[in-house]
Amino acid sequence: MPTPRRHLCFLRALVGLRSTGAAGFSSAPTRGCPLHAALARRGAPAAAALALFSSIRAATLPTPYTFSLLLASLAASSSRSRTPSAAVCDRLAAAGLAHGQALKHGALAHPVVTNCLLKLYCALGMLSDARRVFDTSGATSLDAFSWNTMVSGYGKCGDLEAAREVFVRMPERGLVSWSAMIDACIRAGEFSEALRMFDQMMGNGFRPDAVVLSSVLKACAHLGALERGRWVHRFLKAEGLGRSPDNVMLETALVDMYCKCGCMDEAWWVFDGVQSQDVVLWNAMIGGLAMNGHGKRALELFRRMLDMGFVPNESTFVVVLCACTHTGRVDEGKEIFRSMCDHGIEPRREHYGCLADLLGRAGLLEEAEAVLLDMPMEPHASQWGALMSSCLMHNNVGVGERVGKKLIELEPDDGGRYVVLFNLYAVNGLWEDAKALRKMMEERGAKKETGLSFIEWNGLVHEFRSGDTRHPQTRQIYALLEDMEQRLQLIGYVKDTSQVLMDMDDEEDKGNTLSYHSERLALAFGILNTPRHMPIRIVKNLRVCRDCHVYAKLVSKLYQREIIMRDRHRFHLFRGGVCSCNDFW
Repeated sequence: MPTPRRHLCFLRALVGLRSTGAAGFSSAPTRGCPLHAALARRGAPAAAALALFSSIRAATLPTPYTFSLLLASLAASSSRSRTPSAAVCDRLAAAGLAHGQALKHGALAHPVVTNCLLKLYCALGMLSDARRVFDTSGATSLDAFSWNTMVSGYGKCGDLEAAREVFVRMPERGLVSWSAMIDACIRAGEFSEALRMFDQMMGNGFRPDAVVLSSVLKACAHLGALERGRWVHRFLKAEGLGRSPDNVMLETALVDMYCKCGCMDEAWWVFDGVQSQDVVLWNAMIGGLAMNGHGKRALELFRRMLDMGFVPNESTFVVVLCACTHTGRVDEGKEIFRSMCDHGIEPRREHYGCLADLLGRAGLLEEAEAVLLDMPMEPHASQWGALMSSCLMHNNVGVGERVGKKLIELEPDDGGRYVVLFNLYAVNGLWEDAKALRKMMEERGAKKETGLSFIEWNGLVHEFRSGDTRHPQTRQIYALLEDMEQRLQLIGYVKDTSQVLMDMDDEEDKGNTLSYHSERLALAFGILNTPRHMPIRIVKNLRVCRDCHVYAKLVSKLYQREIIMRDRHRFHLFRGGVCSCNDFW
């Protein structure tokens, strides 16, 4: 019969710990365990850990070290699991059993065991249970790791307020604490708040590590905060954190940031200089090329990646299919979708969605609808939403009505779903259907997502929303917009009000709404403040509307300015009255 020490060795194998000890406890060296590989292949480390724990308990009293290994192995199992709900229930039951046994044997008096339990509950998403353990543990059972675990756990579950509440109460904050809080802001979509937290961290004298800087680069990428991202790049070089084989994560974040800020030359420079490339880096570069309208180059890079022996993963095919979508390469996209099986990858929901989007944008709406209806899993609302945008683009009421009703059924509280179908009805003169839909939206109290646009200047990210009057330069911005519109009308600009029909009864009201869309406010701010030789860079959280797209093209020609606008789907480079997307977005 195996000895208790050999059982402990098995537990260490499950959680990935060496024989020198775990979680703060020391142990004597142990010999290698012949069942390590077998345990790793079992695919059910939670069950294996519980079985081994039972064997140990039958032979001798478990120690705090035993419980730390048990809880850590269960947490590792939870964090990497993608198994069905029945297995999830088994892990929840295992967590409760392990908690009860640790409590029974008095192991929770040790901070390390408490921390392993907190980590387990957070990995399972059981934040209320984790908080109960946290709040009922005495001061001697908690340490800095305990506080950091709670901040990180809340952040990963998207509860920014709870993460902030714990962070503020922390008796002492270290670099890990700040890193967890910045990550919580990122996961909650509060990118400006993440940068403010980073500034506070630096003001408190902390030197950022690779993890913090990767989070900051994510925030810069989402906000289009190019100058802040360049500052991070300079810091990396000055501190010697870049150009290290161990820091491909940072290099990938840099590539992603430059791509999402529309700086493809700088993205290429970083990409070509990475010593130890991996598939995630290739995905970032291919996806960046696709988003910036370089579909042909993205597909060429994909083929180069295959030639160099890199194995594509699921994310690779998402970005490659997006490259086909943004350039209208229908036949090539279909072939790439079919080739996934050749690389041992089963198409997932995202891949079917990309294929349907490719077909829909090309006007093959019935075929796109069939893809979503026939796929082996239920499509998400986002996939139906992409098809609905294509129906509006191609003015197809037949498919659009079916898809629009499906979207409202899936997301009855999202006002944007009603607006798109309402506009499709209204453009085609189906006023009775439009009025019925409008009444339904009002009765349900559905709200449309607020459109936001961001522009960076002098190290600050300025935020605008439609009709905004909060900015200190509001008076100058609105005066410039009025002057711009008058000048554009002289060269033939006429507002396209067909996409702002919801809640608008006359053409003047519709026109006024268009005049003060968030991207126009940001554009006026850019013209007022940025030198003529600098591009105006704007990031928008929604898809740019048809009229604002025409407007930006004309402004780029009339004012001789280069305008780079990133919307929810892609980049638009406006120069000399032409857009890089060729009006295909």
